[in-house]
Amino acid sequence: MRQVILYCLSIVFSLFMSSCHEDKEFENILWSQEASVVIKDGISFTHDKAEIILKFNTMNADISVSSSEAWIDASIAMTESNGELNIHISENPGISSREGIVAVHSNDETTLIRITQKGAPRVIPENNSYYHHHGEGEITVKVEAGSLPVAEIYPENTDWIKVGKITADDKNKYTITLIVEKNEGLGRIASLDFKIDEQPAIKGSGPCIIQEPASFNENIEISVDKPGSLQILLGNESANLNHIRFLKIKGPVNGLDFPVIKSLFSNTENSYGQQPIRLDLSESVIVAGDKNPFEYYGWKPSKKYEDIYLYGEIPANIFTNAVNLKEIRLPEGLKIIGAFAFKGCKNLSKVQIPDSVEEINSKAFYGCLKMEDIQLNHNSNLLSIGNQAFTTGSLLKDLTIPTTVTNISGEAFLGCTVSRLHLKWQEPYEVRIVPKTEGCSLFVPKGTSELYRNTRNWCNFKEIIEE
Repeated sequence: MRQVILYCLSIVFSLFMSSCHEDKEFENILWSQEASVVIKDGISFTHDKAEIILKFNTMNADISVSSSEAWIDASIAMTESNGELNIHISENPGISSREGIVAVHSNDETTLIRITQKGAPRVIPENNSYYHHHGEGEITVKVEAGSLPVAEIYPENTDWIKVGKITADDKNKYTITLIVEKNEGLGRIASLDFKIDEQPAIKGSGPCIIQEPASFNENIEISVDKPGSLQILLGNESANLNHIRFLKIKGPVNGLDFPVIKSLFSNTENSYGQQPIRLDLSESVIVAGDKNPFEYYGWKPSKKYEDIYLYGEIPANIFTNAVNLKEIRLPEGLKIIGAFAFKGCKNLSKVQIPDSVEEINSKAFYGCLKMEDIQLNHNSNLLSIGNQAFTTGSLLKDLTIPTTVTNISGEAFLGCTVSRLHLKWQEPYEVRIVPKTEGCSLFVPKGTSELYRNTRNWCNFKEIIEE
């Protein structure tokens, strides 16, 4: 016990002697007037890295310096009797302030300089995103910060959400209460900005605040300004999305939008009677990539479709086994229908291929058991047809292959059954497999019937009619 008391007394004595050294005129070191003020009051730095030079005079060459913390680097430079104390401070990455000591030693004399550095003016939210139902209510946002932050809504003209109050919970912990109005329309997004001492205090952007759309009617028409917006505008509540029976999308869509579109459809056999859906994309534009229109809000989408490399492409597999897809209108500027795009759409009865389409890839309509009509116009720009593209498993009433098709797979018609096949080639292309000839009438351009009757496989048609 006596040793502990003696140890405590020695510490008190040392501190007392140090304070005495700070207040008296030093014998070995004569500090400049500016340095003397700093030594007396200590030095306070912002969170940024910094440097300060304190000048002094001395006749003693035996001077050393030390610092108590790794983030403080101190050194002495001497030119004859003139000296400089260089103090370098590292940037403070944390939100809390920190303190340290620089000690200058000369013989038995020690000068102590107190160093204080503020924490970074930064706010660290507990979450990156906060979701709220379509009704009015409150959102609680918890953050960490070195001091009381100021919270603001971005964009500034946002009127459906406002900051209620900010309360201190514990050291460096705060709670922001947001007031949210009822949503009568599509989903919407805003963001929180923070400031500390009038400086921006959020690293990056966000957090974002997302409010789900109001309850959907059966018929929805939506205009999109920027591709990638549907996850916000249509929301993530499956129960609400299941209300939709007809959806028309106007404007650009990309890889962030297709997961929302795909989520409307089911591969469950008994779902068709419950939720058949008609989809109208005729006034939409498919944009390559997955650019995020709300990145500055701090939104990080959790869902994206496989890379869409080309503009105007219905991605591969996008509607595969969508048994509740009843009807679809494709974009007018569409270029490519991806492989397996409509494979297994058992209740899709007809589709009109826009004249702009250049490629129909493998098994695009494979297993569309109720498909009656795949409409290709005479003015079509179709260039390529992949393997089993028209193997629907159903009887097509009419199928037209325009003269522009120059790349046709040898098995393009494998398993295809059609009542009336219209070919527009003046000179027949040889294909390994033709549609089933039984019950099929082959229509060819005027003056070419003999050419077709003398061409392998096309000659198997019993009825070849010029038109």
